[in-house]
Amino acid sequence: MYWKNGKFIPKEFLEDPDPTLVPMVYEVFRVYKHISLFLDEHMVRLFHSIKLLGFSEPWSRAQLEKHLSDLLDTEPDRIGNIKIRLSWWPEPHLEIGYIPHKYPIQQEQTDGVNVATFHAMRNTPNIKIWNDALRKRTNQALKDLNVFEVLLVNEEGHITEGGRTNHFYVKDGTLFTAPVVSVLPGITRQKVLDAADILNIKWIEKYLHESEVGSVDEMFTSGTSAGVQPIATVNGISLSEHRPITMQLQKLYNQMVEQQIGPNNYGW
Repeated sequence: MYWKNGKFIPKEFLEDPDPTLVPMVYEVFRVYKHISLFLDEHMVRLFHSIKLLGFSEPWSRAQLEKHLSDLLDTEPDRIGNIKIRLSWWPEPHLEIGYIPHKYPIQQEQTDGVNVATFHAMRNTPNIKIWNDALRKRTNQALKDLNVFEVLLVNEEGHITEGGRTNHFYVKDGTLFTAPVVSVLPGITRQKVLDAADILNIKWIEKYLHESEVGSVDEMFTSGTSAGVQPIATVNGISLSEHRPITMQLQKLYNQMVEQQIGPNNYGW
């Protein structure tokens, strides 16, 4: 079931393709049995994206959250990812519904995953606006390279973020991530930085050059579906299996999640 401009559509997932020729802002967040993870933060970012674009707000936050709640009432025990998408042409168009998701298995969260670099940039990194061309390219790269995620590299050779995630690395006990001005300010990214502050882990916004991936001590991504996801290899280069800072951050982040939606929320 999904919600479309005031009507319920009896389909498992959002069915219509995302618009490619008109601006569309969106948010994706996890839902566990009617509870939306970090909903407040996602709503703040959604309306901030609208403001940055200079568009009108055809629905208030209260209205949007009411429509979301009505949708969740139709399948109160469902687990998955919800997408809210809003466009303005030829008239305001709002849809809320589940989308296919892939959560990490326990071994991936422990042993790490394989990733690869990919030369591409977001045109408006601070606005969560749909970029169909980039999404198609990164999806194809994931398939061709057979990796969990691709790390975007800008014209200077710096890693900025993942195709669907933010990027972190650890060197000499310090946590690093790309400057927020050049990336999507991810909700999970901020939770990781909050966790670092709680754990007294020093963190700095600083790029990692693509040529230096083998010199770091630890590396991970942060995102809606995978949370704090350790990285085992980058472009075939193996990283250390010893990840003390990553695992501390993962543990505390998971505790933050459990406080909202309960334990064992991946269903392991």
